[in-house]
This record gives sequence, structure tokens and C-alpha cells, in this order.
Amino acid sequence: MKCLIAGGAGFIGSHLTERLVSLGADVTVVDNLITGDTKNLRDISSKVDFYESDISDFRTDKEFDAVFHLATVANTYDYMRCAHDVLRSSSFGTANLLEIAERSSSRFYYFSSSEIYGHRCAEQNVSVSEDSFSEVALLNDRSPYFVGKMFSEEYVRTFCEMKGLEYLIIRPFNIYGTKMDPKSECGRVITNFFKQASSGQPLTIYGDGGQTRSFCHVDDLIDALILLDGTRPWKYNVVNIGNPETISINNLAERISSLLNKELKKELRPSVPFEPKHRKPDLKRLTEWLEWKPRINITEGLNDIFLKEIAVKSEKNIRGRQ
Repeated sequence: MKCLIAGGAGFIGSHLTERLVSLGADVTVVDNLITGDTKNLRDISSKVDFYESDISDFRTDKEFDAVFHLATVANTYDYMRCAHDVLRSSSFGTANLLEIAERSSSRFYYFSSSEIYGHRCAEQNVSVSEDSFSEVALLNDRSPYFVGKMFSEEYVRTFCEMKGLEYLIIRPFNIYGTKMDPKSECGRVITNFFKQASSGQPLTIYGDGGQTRSFCHVDDLIDALILLDGTRPWKYNVVNIGNPETISINNLAERISSLLNKELKKELRPSVPFEPKHRKPDLKRLTEWLEWKPRINITEGLNDIFLKEIAVKSEKNIRGRQ
């Protein structure tokens, strides 16, 4: 299988690239490295064709069986700082990748976000399904991200249906794991907590910490994607992927404190405007479609990150002494 992965040096993209290479795929990666990092691909660098380019400007004569569009700035701090880049990749970038897919009649995967549901995620223990209405507040610091995702979803749907291309829109819910935000000063909450804990800083909690999230390990996401690729023709064109197990931010802080065997202080800050209080995916469509369920719980996932962080630090120390 010949694949193009846009954003393949980023967090999820690099994990997907590694998995596809391990399955024998011929993989081309394009990434502008605004938030991605070639270090994420160092173990397979000789096995992929890598192009450093913005997806809006990328040109290729290659033909592909599948195009995966993961190119975006994914955490709140960065997409507020790079709002124009977010909107450009969601418009011109998506259009360019679709044209590349059309030339080789390849199937198209677009990675959207649970952010597009907006305040529909606000009620505790209420799962959000793919056909839920969206309630979002426009013209604020967060809106370029989910507006861009919404636009791309519609662009992908209308273009692919007009051209007769197979397409699947993925809506991931709070994916975590190794390689998260290597360049970001302020990444996702799990990244933030580990960074703060390792440097002896208090854990920053916005609001009262009672907000809940459903964290899904990146390996579970990739497992689902590989299974989905093998189920064509697809039953649906939009699907949530996540873990239905919820945890509060306060509880997450306590889990990390226990894992590190440290008494970690908390620093409460004002709530982030327009942040949903709760977010939980409805997975009925996915689990009826596939023989899949998340296999990694939050405790196992945090331990996985912790052990790999130790391994990386040990490797750096060894190199420093050589």
C-alpha cells in the first residue's frame, strides 16, 4: 500500500507512520515541522520519503492508495498562537491534498476533532454521538481551530462525493501517549503535568479541576484506524474514536502524583473561556462496526509515558558521558 501522511512528523502522525511502515506500506510524509519533529521518525527515517513542506504548497507526481490528512496545530496554546496557519491548512491545505488524492483515486482520511461538538460536550456522563448538533462560540481565541475543522469536514465530504472518492472523517477524543508536543511551551494537560512534576513545579489546573475528559491512548487509536482501513466499503463516513472511561483533571493530577511517588502541589487558575466542562465520546457506531475496544486504561497509559520518558533521559545521559 502506498500512503501519503500529511503531518506525519507530529504526535499521532508519527505513530501512524511507524505502524504502517511495520505493516510493509510505502509511506511518504509531508510536514512543515511547525509543531512536528523529525526526531519522531528517527527509528524509521530510512524507510520513509520525507518532505519538509507546508501542505498548501506541497507538490508531487506520486500516486497513492490512501491519503491521511493529520496536518494541523493541535494544542490550544499553539493554535491560538498560529491561528492563520491553522485556517490555511484547513482550507488551502485540505484542497491541495484532495486534489492529490483525486489524481490517483485514493481513499482519503481526514482527522477532525471532538472540538467541533463545542458545548454539546458540557454535560457530565453524556456521550456525544456523530450526529449530535454542534454549539460553538465564534470569534474567540479557540474558534480558528474548530471552525477550520468544520470547514475541512464539509470540504472533504462535498469534494469526495462529487469526485466519487472513498473518504472517512475521524473525530478523535483526547488522544495521548509518547511524542506529544515536543516543541510546545504549553502542550496538552498530560504533557504539562509531567513537565511540571519533573521540574518540581506545581501542577497548573484551570478552574476547579472538576472538568472531565475521556483520554484515549494513541496505540488504541492506531489499532482502530488499521481495522477501519480493512473494512471498506465503509458503513459510515464519520466516526468518533476514543475511550469512554472518564477522569477528572483533579483525579488525573493525583494519578500522576502517585505514579511519580511525589506529593505534588496544585496551582489553580481561572477557567479557560469556552472550554467544555465535560467531554465523552459515544462509540456505538465504531464498536458496532468493528471488533474493537480500547485496551489501554489511563493508569497503564500514564505508566507507558513515564517509563519511556525515563528511557529517553537515560539514553541522553549515556550519550553525554561518551
